Amino acid sequence: MTTLRLPARSALRACAVCAVVLPAAITVAHAAPAGDAAQTRYVTARLPMTAPSVEIAAMRPAGLSPAAKAMTPAGHPANTWSKLATLPGAVVHDVAFASPLVGYAAAEEGQVWKTTDGGATWTEILNRGYPYYYYGVAVMGRTVVASGFNDSNSEAILSQSTDAGKTWSADTVLSSNAWGGRVRFVHKMTDGLAMSGEGLANPNAAWWATAPNNWTQVAPDPTGGWFGYQFTLLKDQTAYASGINYCKSADTGATWSCAPPADSVFDGPTEFVNDRMGWTGGGEISPSVAGWLHRTTDGGTHWSGRVLNAPWPIRDIAFLNAKVGWAAGGDIYAGVGGIYYSSDGGKTWALDVTTGDEMGACASRNLGGGQTQVWCIGDTLSNGNFSSDVYSTVVATP
Repeated sequence: MTTLRLPARSALRACAVCAVVLPAAITVAHAAPAGDAAQTRYVTARLPMTAPSVEIAAMRPAGLSPAAKAMTPAGHPANTWSKLATLPGAVVHDVAFASPLVGYAAAEEGQVWKTTDGGATWTEILNRGYPYYYYGVAVMGRTVVASGFNDSNSEAILSQSTDAGKTWSADTVLSSNAWGGRVRFVHKMTDGLAMSGEGLANPNAAWWATAPNNWTQVAPDPTGGWFGYQFTLLKDQTAYASGINYCKSADTGATWSCAPPADSVFDGPTEFVNDRMGWTGGGEISPSVAGWLHRTTDGGTHWSGRVLNAPWPIRDIAFLNAKVGWAAGGDIYAGVGGIYYSSDGGKTWALDVTTGDEMGACASRNLGGGQTQVWCIGDTLSNGNFSSDVYSTVVATP
């Protein structure tokens, strides 16, 4: 099999939407079964959205899409969602709340947004513009860490504020050859994990730390491949990520073991609430627009078949416990998206709300008094203008 090399980033900027096959997506380990010459290029996303982009894709046997077009589960919305706000000129990829009132959103073009009223209004507190792109944000108290990349030189970066976003320190450079995705911490922002969701690194990249600003780069999957931007880092320092393959770490990402993905195409966002119960989703925007979900009850040793066939890719999974959760997604280019809801641990799903936005980032906080608030942010494109919409629901705390 011929391996295609990814051009330098400077070359990518010359095209409108670069049709690049990521090398890791077509290695021999991920090729079609012997004797099956009919293959299709499945594309899950084009990133970034506000600049010349790279397609996140894989070559797979033709004919895997039809199951994803099946009728979505019937049912009435279980929760009432409200559109709280619109962030103009923003393409948000992650959101985190320090309290029920104070939250932060990370966006492309070097933007960080902040709310102090539970998401009703948002203020842009950082706007670095091109070539900076933020795809992750983590917060604890007054410390905020935004993760992403410098598009001019492919550096993975972390930007930190210790005063709730008023001022920002110089970037911590994690790598010179990989885009940074999301970042997560445990133990007071010391033990942390950041991952590269896109395949510029060869074969892939993650960074782990057990002390502030002391990051070590590793390759979770030596066989190659990209990961979905949502991964899980539990309090016991176990980490889970999926994409071309499903990978697990017991030591904050220092060492990994990997296995095939749950889906025959590929996976993406991965959510675990403990070391046994988890979910992984995914989807395609070409050749079809479709999405799927799988669940595990034994830490990923075994995965179910598709428990949800959605009419758009699943981008983010948010469970409050082992029973109650949501799966959000969409496709900004097709103008479709929404949020599914499950109350039985992901065995069955019902459409909670249709937004028309590419829903890609969710967060939740316990409000007290037996209530929990959930926020999900989606990106939209209208008449050439990007923006992000903030949706929210308040539910009884499980």
